[in-house]
Amino acid sequence: MSIRTIFPIGIFQFISFLRRAVFYAFFYLYLRTFLGLPNTLAALLGTANLIGSTFGQLKLWGPRLNDRPSLARPYVVRGELIAAFTYLLAFIGHYFLLELGSKIGAAFLMIILLSILEIFWSMSDLGVRFLVAQATEGNQRGQLVGFIDGFGLIGQIVGFLLSGLLYRDGLGFSEGTIFYVVVILMILCATVIQFSPQVEKIDFDRTTIVSKAIRELLTNRSYLIFILCIGLLVIGISSSTQIFLYYSNDPTGLSFDNTFISYLLILFSLTGGLIAPIGGRISDKIGRIPIVVLTGFGAGICYFLFFLLGNQPFLIIAIIYSLLGGCSSLLQSVSFAYTADLLPDELRGTGFAVFNITLATGWGLAGFIVGGPVADLLIFLGEPTVVAYRIAFLVSSLVILLGTLALTLYLKSSKRILMAINDEIN
Repeated sequence: MSIRTIFPIGIFQFISFLRRAVFYAFFYLYLRTFLGLPNTLAALLGTANLIGSTFGQLKLWGPRLNDRPSLARPYVVRGELIAAFTYLLAFIGHYFLLELGSKIGAAFLMIILLSILEIFWSMSDLGVRFLVAQATEGNQRGQLVGFIDGFGLIGQIVGFLLSGLLYRDGLGFSEGTIFYVVVILMILCATVIQFSPQVEKIDFDRTTIVSKAIRELLTNRSYLIFILCIGLLVIGISSSTQIFLYYSNDPTGLSFDNTFISYLLILFSLTGGLIAPIGGRISDKIGRIPIVVLTGFGAGICYFLFFLLGNQPFLIIAIIYSLLGGCSSLLQSVSFAYTADLLPDELRGTGFAVFNITLATGWGLAGFIVGGPVADLLIFLGEPTVVAYRIAFLVSSLVILLGTLALTLYLKSSKRILMAINDEIN
């Protein structure tokens, strides 16, 4: 695979992950502590984003990409530029409401605007999936996807460093500094893709080899079962990601300041960036599903340790959180490679849309329907805040282990599917 096709996508991922880290590393903390939203309402942003993203990818962009993969590049460019403009509107509107003394109004305005934005920004997210899949066709897909994701996670590390410096206990958002930085980064993302070399497909004849019956099995039963399993894992991992930030910052919890929280986020990404290419290469050799099962089991153990150990010195928390970061990154990287393996070209638009929505469901909805309500309910019933957070970690661990068990059962059935494919090809 030519470095000319891989490198620009890697640079895009670097800038894109940097931008996300700069904005979202402390954004939920900003909603919770600076603007005063409770845990569940602070998580509402992810849920509203999910609704917008789902509509955009399934109804608008995915079906068009099924027929016209060449739209992937312009979709990325348009999505990034529309997002840049919308972020400016979000800052101006929320700044105006803050000046009027309405913190809650400012919070909900941003949630609404950023959710509407997801309808259009999702074309970028889906377009990038297409570009990555096209650039990694062949028997080294897992390693190459891990390599590209590694670029992104390095960018995320830089973003976490910047976010800790720019946040300034909420002033980075309220004064607009973080918004301005994010807008510039989005414009850079659009520029990189616009002037990158055209990606050529290598393995384009797979759908002519696999019969209609086997293809339907892959794109319906096998694919959907796999997506459901991944959805459980992602929901479990992400249901307490926001809770963990609150727990880290809580005086009765870990009581870490913004600098130490930034260090934790950096270690989370650094471990993921190191593990993703290695794990992807191993998945090329032994299979994707065994790697995903191991990552699910590891993530479940990490959350169980947070519940069991409680308040610990920074070093111990950092080690566990780093392992969680490695599991999270490897799960996304290898599961995407497996999804690209399963889908024939004419179904990738819809298929990648469903995959993205599955991830968005985890990252966006889990905190609203699992982590936030569990913590808020326990606090309402009189439990200390730190105890409520730790029990939320336990719930996350159980959901992850349930998804891991489902995926283990899926592994047995997927072996039979692969045997059927080999018989069909031979």
